[in-house]
Amino acid sequence: MNKKKRMAIFTLITVLLLSTFLTACGGKKTEGTSGKEDTNNTSSNTSSEQGKETTAKRKLHLLGPNTSNKYIKFEEKEKYEVWGHIQKFLDEANLDLEYELVPAEQYEVVVKTRMASGTDLPDIVNITQLDNTTVLNLAKQGIIQDLNPLIAEHTNGNIKHMYDEMFPYAKALTTSADGKMYWFSNLHQKTYKKTQPAPVAITMLIRKDWLEKLNIPEPTTAEEYLEALREMRKQDANGNGQEDEILVYAPSGFGGPIAQWFSLGTDITAVDVENKKVVSPWYQPGVKEYFKYLQRLVEEGILDTSLIGGSYEQQQQKVTENKVASIPEYNLADYLESTVQGGAEFLPLMPLKAVEGIEPAAVLEPPFLVWQKYAITKNCKDPAAAISFFDIIYSEEYADLSFWGIEGLTYKLNEEGAKVFLQNGTDEEKAKTGQVRGNEIYGDTVFPRVQLANLEYELDPNRVPAHKVEHQLKIIDYKPYFVNMNNNYLAIPNDEQLERKTKILNDLNTYSAELATKLALGQKSLDNWDEYIAELKKLGLDELIKIDQELLDRYNELSGN
Repeated sequence: MNKKKRMAIFTLITVLLLSTFLTACGGKKTEGTSGKEDTNNTSSNTSSEQGKETTAKRKLHLLGPNTSNKYIKFEEKEKYEVWGHIQKFLDEANLDLEYELVPAEQYEVVVKTRMASGTDLPDIVNITQLDNTTVLNLAKQGIIQDLNPLIAEHTNGNIKHMYDEMFPYAKALTTSADGKMYWFSNLHQKTYKKTQPAPVAITMLIRKDWLEKLNIPEPTTAEEYLEALREMRKQDANGNGQEDEILVYAPSGFGGPIAQWFSLGTDITAVDVENKKVVSPWYQPGVKEYFKYLQRLVEEGILDTSLIGGSYEQQQQKVTENKVASIPEYNLADYLESTVQGGAEFLPLMPLKAVEGIEPAAVLEPPFLVWQKYAITKNCKDPAAAISFFDIIYSEEYADLSFWGIEGLTYKLNEEGAKVFLQNGTDEEKAKTGQVRGNEIYGDTVFPRVQLANLEYELDPNRVPAHKVEHQLKIIDYKPYFVNMNNNYLAIPNDEQLERKTKILNDLNTYSAELATKLALGQKSLDNWDEYIAELKKLGLDELIKIDQELLDRYNELSGN
């Protein structure tokens, strides 16, 4: 081989070796650089574009109350199938969560102390136990962060979709007067046939079995209702030889469904959602007739005055003793029947006509609910990671796992394709079988609830009697109505409004409750009505209506109503 050929071969080998060396070095450098970038870039996804997992987890410290369920425990979450799906979401977001869960009965003291000190703070904290005044003061001190700029910079779109599109009313209820947002919330919506908002009712239940036993017609007016209760006592419906069949009803407020038969609002100020107006039952046309009606119930011994101001346990004891002829409750409630000695069947009543010229109103629980508070504190050094956590929470996949669980294990699809719960037994039994939904493990701890519920599961004919199903389908479109959660329609007050409301309500609520009770019992005369109204005005009723109207107007503006 001549010298020229040997040189050519040597050069080729050298080029090949050098190429191989550079390629290998380049590969190592890329891998190392990728890991370094993932460590520093806190907003990176679970894996790189090449599908390689990152090497450093993004850590978050979360503080909240523990669950109180003695069978389904957060610390045993790994044994449940549903948690595996939640953990997968966390892994994909490259999150490493440290949970500091305090026993529920101790949490209020702990969170108030920690937040007041402004030290030893977690990254994310459940501040539900703090009222709005306290929370807004924490915001002024910089102890909790404004979420709007964090969302704008770091969200993958889930939070914006959930708050701006699916739950616009939630944004209205969590936006302060200065346009800032300091906490995330639990979100709930209930629909029927996938799109129709589905409120449920709080109504007067009456003993259906006693009506049938004594051949008493189902009442359709307030007068017929009184006559039915009178006959149950007269004919000894419970068969114990005494006239002790009673009505359970609290006259100190206006939240009971009988008040709405007279078309009264449900609180000292109440939201008329349809007309976008704040009203007070003290000023509404049916209020005097309402108290006259209660006086008749008291005079005949039908309304049990011994229970006024009493505890739930005292009321439940009367139910258990088979003495309750009628009681206010959710229209689909099914727990009362099983607690009555000898059994019982309750019928939910539609709103009953009480006064000529006044249309009776229903009491509805809104199909859209917002509650609880979860904040990001000043100690959070990785806000991108915190927002990633809430992007997981505010996804439909998370909502499905939390509220419904696993298809075939905790829920199934009915013939119409709607989700319905599988009846999995008691908490103790579910803990053994693993038939557990996400909310049952972690709801209201450091994990918010997002509930995309439907009415179909509540109307399951296998567990709900036909007369309750019929009532619910009638009430879903009933008008007029008032809601049992007026604050669900009032925006966060500014400092001045909050101060004035707090000052007014301290005395006004006390006077209103005492006055309503004494009027119902006949201890105060309706002849002195102008005197009572003058005192209510003096205590600030008109100012309270004005403030709440301003808050309702701002809520409607923010939510696009």
